[in-house]
Amino acid sequence: MAISTSIGAWQAAPATASRPAFAIGDVHGRADLFEPLIAAILQIVEKEGLDKALLVTLGDYVDRGPAGLAVLKRVLDGISHPKVESICLPGNHEQFLRHFMESKPGERLEILWAWLDNGADAVARELGLPEIKVATEPDVFIAAIASELGMPRVERLFKLSNHYRLDQYVFVHGGLHPQFGLAALKRDWRRLPRSGLDEDRDPLWVRGPFLTYDGEHEEGVIVVHGHTPRNEAELLGNRIGIDTGAYFSGRLTCVQLLGDKMRVIQASDR
Repeated sequence: MAISTSIGAWQAAPATASRPAFAIGDVHGRADLFEPLIAAILQIVEKEGLDKALLVTLGDYVDRGPAGLAVLKRVLDGISHPKVESICLPGNHEQFLRHFMESKPGERLEILWAWLDNGADAVARELGLPEIKVATEPDVFIAAIASELGMPRVERLFKLSNHYRLDQYVFVHGGLHPQFGLAALKRDWRRLPRSGLDEDRDPLWVRGPFLTYDGEHEEGVIVVHGHTPRNEAELLGNRIGIDTGAYFSGRLTCVQLLGDKMRVIQASDR
């Protein structure tokens, strides 16, 4: 299947970025889209002579699509380029993976079933494990994931920060509840939320109160996020949403921030 890349027109950004920055939304195992998008970004860096560029991946590398662990390994290893600093952030699907791998035997099956309901069967298929074996022998699943990633990557995964800030821009997977503000970013992302209210407090999960808020966030920050798929990128005054549902839409989206302007870059199989 042929993959094409496109670069949108520049438009005014809601804040000024002090260094060139790129952010990529939810990949969900679509390595076939991720690699061409990375290549297009690096080509822009070279062609435009950008220096000290920032590349932030916003999480949800695993589940749903066919090559989640391959994508996770790629981002944990870092995108190697002398003019680019790559930052890997976790999504709620990496939270499921981490919580499962760190779980105690008494809670392991419950966590696994919740994860399977959220797309972990794709990880099992990538590892060549039948779902029945995964469901009945969770320790085998954990060992296979650890073996595929390698312990150095597992350790890097567990140490990831849940957000990154550049000037007024806060990069985070889910969003920022306006009631809890920047304090929500201090939450330990290893802990899965236990209720709807708990999801609202978790910047890897929050949706409703964040997505419907059109006011100014604490300190005037602009939130660059994924997590909630939309047909097109949402380029708004207080947030930039770039999850375009790559695993089902065939379109993986990046936003480029350059000074006081921004534009959308996409890889597509359509």
